[in-house]
Amino acid sequence: MKSQFILSGLIGLASLVSAGRSSQSGDTFLRRHMPEFQAAHHMRRRAVAAAEPKNQTGEVLLPRFRDNGTEKFFVDGKKLPLINWDVGESYAGNLPITDKKNETSELFFWFFPTATKEFVEKKEIVIWLNGGPGCSSLLGFLEENGPISWGEGMEKPKRNPFSFHLLSNVVWLEQPVGVGFTKGNETIYNEDDIAKQFIGFWKNFSKTFGLEGWKVYIAGESYAGMYGPYLAKHMLDQKDKKYYDLSGLLVYDGISWGDELQSSPVAFPYLDQHYNLMPVDQPAFAKLRDLDKSCGFADFRREYFVYPPKGPIPSPLPHAKVHPNGSYVDRGCAEIFDLIYIEALKKNPCFNIYNIVDRCPERNDPLSGKDSWFNRRDVQSAIHVKPHVKWAQCKQVFPDGVEDQSEPAGVHALPQVIEQTKNVIIAEGTSDYLLSLNGILLGIQNMTWGGNLGFQQAPSDPFYVPAYGYDPEKMYDDDYDSNFYGHELPAGFGVMGTSHHERGLWFVVSQLAGHEGPEYTPSASFRILEKLLGRIDSLSQVSAFTLPQISNITQPKGELGNGTVKIPCWTRDC
Repeated sequence: MKSQFILSGLIGLASLVSAGRSSQSGDTFLRRHMPEFQAAHHMRRRAVAAAEPKNQTGEVLLPRFRDNGTEKFFVDGKKLPLINWDVGESYAGNLPITDKKNETSELFFWFFPTATKEFVEKKEIVIWLNGGPGCSSLLGFLEENGPISWGEGMEKPKRNPFSFHLLSNVVWLEQPVGVGFTKGNETIYNEDDIAKQFIGFWKNFSKTFGLEGWKVYIAGESYAGMYGPYLAKHMLDQKDKKYYDLSGLLVYDGISWGDELQSSPVAFPYLDQHYNLMPVDQPAFAKLRDLDKSCGFADFRREYFVYPPKGPIPSPLPHAKVHPNGSYVDRGCAEIFDLIYIEALKKNPCFNIYNIVDRCPERNDPLSGKDSWFNRRDVQSAIHVKPHVKWAQCKQVFPDGVEDQSEPAGVHALPQVIEQTKNVIIAEGTSDYLLSLNGILLGIQNMTWGGNLGFQQAPSDPFYVPAYGYDPEKMYDDDYDSNFYGHELPAGFGVMGTSHHERGLWFVVSQLAGHEGPEYTPSASFRILEKLLGRIDSLSQVSAFTLPQISNITQPKGELGNGTVKIPCWTRDC
């Protein structure tokens, strides 16, 4: 399990604990096809074993950013510990958050220029942020969307065929000060403080690597639902495209609207909609259903969780039974998320709020504990960490244990970014209980941008992920090419969710994705990044990936139908 982290008070107990069917009977179906399954499994294992280590693109590009000013950051891609291939050109280290000569506060970065020669002329860069608050973006680098894929349960690292750096230049940034390999003391109290650190760092980073005039895209997940919009807003506020040409924002499973909308009011519906994976006892289920009703949440959803929105949602929530200070009369109303979590743990001791399909036993994590990859001295030396330090996945970054003092990003920061860029994507995964689909949609329905409140129509369009060579219909054929692109880490294709667009905001929900979208559905996240970068026009578009190696793959014919994630309807006439 990943280390747990606190989403600005969103979770109580849960945040403190580690985180077409055949008509044949199942037995008959398995007996008939088991030999084929076993043969395909062994064929795949032989193909993987025979594959020689090579760069993701089949070649290593000559360094483009290595000079006297960047030499101290250069990482030898052939000498990373436990990595048996050349990961290519990259740079890592610390840079200060201001231009003061005596500045001691520094952020840490690992920068990978794109490994695809067809994209090297594009003057653009993607900044990746993990959440927390206080979690390292190197989590995303190693287990989600970086060139090295070494996720939970993997015996050894592998090349990531859906690494973001195959589409663009990418920097994985540890921020704010206090996280990971950053240097300095924690002095922040709100998102404006965090943005001030970032703005100073980014100018230094851009000057160091000659990125003046480049387009900048911010992408992240979880608490990046706060980080991302605020950093993007502050970049836009600089009115300086030489260093801050903010061109788009992507947030996966983000906490952008606060726990009042994203926690208690949507907890029971998640249990109800995912009961097959959260099989609570019938008496407990009935009590939770009654609590949802008595707290006023059911009536609230019927009145306000509609398309188009009824109007701005008051606080405290309409129909909620609260004291004058806003606290719930029934303590269970504030604790319903945790009560459901406890019931889920009874049936599944390894229940994971980030990905509800997880089961015991827990899988080994290369990023956990004192022996984690980033705590190896040789790894720290390779990426210029001096002096050697104890690296942790997540830390407290607000002094004295205080929480973020900022208003939710969905109030002002996020709408501003949507209106000024017309290029914001809010992504979600159906298997995420922590920050669920309904909470994201409820937040959107209470957000004003582009002269209107919320989505005027419920999302229903298909989210199409291109075919790239993997074809289960042919995998038992003698002439099937088991060395298809990405065969060591295959991912899905076809309609993999539901999408929607209004007034510069794209929404997409991926089936099978958990809290960390790029980890659980990497091909889907690759497609979403293509949309952010302007390589495709629509998330429903039927076309091949723009990556040259797979850009000529023929796509399936036929109607797509609607999106595969049905958006809930709460009114009585549904």
